[in-house]
Amino acid sequence: MPGGKRAEFKRGVSILEAAESIDLKIESACGGQQKCGMCKVIPTGNLSKLTQDELRLLTEEEVEQGYRLACAATIQGDVTITVPVESRMREQRLQIEGIEQPVSLDPAVRKYIVELPVATLEDIRTDKERILERIKEVFGLDLEIEYGVYKQLPGAIRDGEWTVSVAVWNGKRTLSVEPGVVRHAYGVAVDVGTTKIAGYLLNLRNGEVIGKEAIVNPQIKYGEDVVSRISYATDADKNLERLQISVIDAIGQIIKDTCAEAGVETRHIYEIVVVGNTVMQHLLLGVSPKYVGRSPYCAVLGSGDFRASDIGLKANANLHTFPVIGGFVGGDHVSAILATKMNESEEMSMLMDIGTNTEIAIGNKEDMISCSCASGPAFEGFYIKHGMRASSGAIEHVEINPETFEVRYRTIEGVRPRGLCGSGLIDLLAELLKTGVMDSAGKLNPEIESNRITTNNDEVEFVVAWERETGIDSDVVITQRDIRELQSAKAAMRAGAEILMLKKGIKEADIDVFYIAGAFGSYVEPANARIIGMYPDVDLERVKIVGNAAGSGAKLALISGEERAHAEEIAKKVRYIELAAEPKFTRCYMLSHYFPFGVALTDIRR
Repeated sequence: MPGGKRAEFKRGVSILEAAESIDLKIESACGGQQKCGMCKVIPTGNLSKLTQDELRLLTEEEVEQGYRLACAATIQGDVTITVPVESRMREQRLQIEGIEQPVSLDPAVRKYIVELPVATLEDIRTDKERILERIKEVFGLDLEIEYGVYKQLPGAIRDGEWTVSVAVWNGKRTLSVEPGVVRHAYGVAVDVGTTKIAGYLLNLRNGEVIGKEAIVNPQIKYGEDVVSRISYATDADKNLERLQISVIDAIGQIIKDTCAEAGVETRHIYEIVVVGNTVMQHLLLGVSPKYVGRSPYCAVLGSGDFRASDIGLKANANLHTFPVIGGFVGGDHVSAILATKMNESEEMSMLMDIGTNTEIAIGNKEDMISCSCASGPAFEGFYIKHGMRASSGAIEHVEINPETFEVRYRTIEGVRPRGLCGSGLIDLLAELLKTGVMDSAGKLNPEIESNRITTNNDEVEFVVAWERETGIDSDVVITQRDIRELQSAKAAMRAGAEILMLKKGIKEADIDVFYIAGAFGSYVEPANARIIGMYPDVDLERVKIVGNAAGSGAKLALISGEERAHAEEIAKKVRYIELAAEPKFTRCYMLSHYFPFGVALTDIRR
């Protein structure tokens, strides 16, 4: 193992499983299902035979050099394993900032200072009766006491000399009782994305964000998209439990980290608001997403309020999940709409929340429709020969000289390039198109007189960075096959936008504001995304980057009951459009593979 690590494993365990057990992180977009080919290792020793999937995903040259897929090769005896640089998982650059909106402070959790009558031989009421009667008398509240609070009650009352501080959720549930006067009250807003989890610690007394953190969603090792996670979750009961535990542990770590940094005791966290796509919210609650993935794609539930401790979170808090629009348009999309306020505006707006699954909404205060596009993870670097997440060494910006075809690039953290992340891939496609190296059908031109155009195993490639410049043992290239993958991803987004515009009877010129949400969209150059046809042809002055809008909406709902009610209204108001059921979708999707130079979608719009 790398770094001189030694360990013993059972015979038949895959290299990937062995690596995970000793906390060695190897890239695996498909969750070990032998689909992505990213977990390449060079092992020697007693191993299982090459599988058909390995022969399909590895090149002849790689097979000759001894490469195996960590997810496919199983340990049959003593082995030594080398993990190449490009297969090692690096810390990913994650977007946590989002749009901010003014809001009236009205959290669901409030703290009440209660002075109790002292017990005497003449007044031997139970502690429960004493506190409930006093709270009703002073504050007019009919409360329920949580089971765990009974354990706090006797000590809190006596230690506080008959004055206690009571945390109450929604005017009815008692979350905690503390001795004396303690006004601290905090909450956490969480955006559970397919790729990342972002958390925000807020002071519920003033709405201030006092801590934030983003981490990679640990579920990614079980599959890079919602479809693969549905498949994994429904294969066996223990798989669903694994997925739930991994996300609960991640949220727990975010709470612990942000509280430690802000000097807040975790016992003062009284509410956790979670937004995520429909599948992510189901997995958090340990509810099977089986039927979310089957027509007609019905969710088990959307919004709900639960004891956080019931799902394994160590907090005396209420857990609130967001309402959903449909099986593939979830609480995160509702939250993004809430954050932009497009549902309250007279302007015609489009929101594109870009991710492994891209959600799009169009409308205004009168009417709103939305859809989900299976854009896939290609722009996150998956299924691309030298694709990678947005981490150290990823090429994030590209320019090509139109005369010499020489390349200028910039990498994250300014180190030697290891591959291409999403923003770099979009820049590269736009530059290849503008310089004529690639035509409108996405075909690389092998007749271009440049040593950057090469052929490898009968496939045309363009060299972005020479081996002598890189941090890996090869050139960084984009292949014809890579371009086809990227075309499919951008076509899904563009076709979704086109179908929604058709349903609304509008064109790009009618869109007043074009919101781009999501971590990916925050780093993309809008002009280049428009050049390759990923974005509709909207005037760039109308483009508004809103970052992690889903996280912003979660924060609003955490500190405002009115905003939480608005989220429910949005989920009911927005009409979901199932793209696969639209007669023009297939043709629109096929045409959207083309790049816009000389290719229009005018016949679709007739």
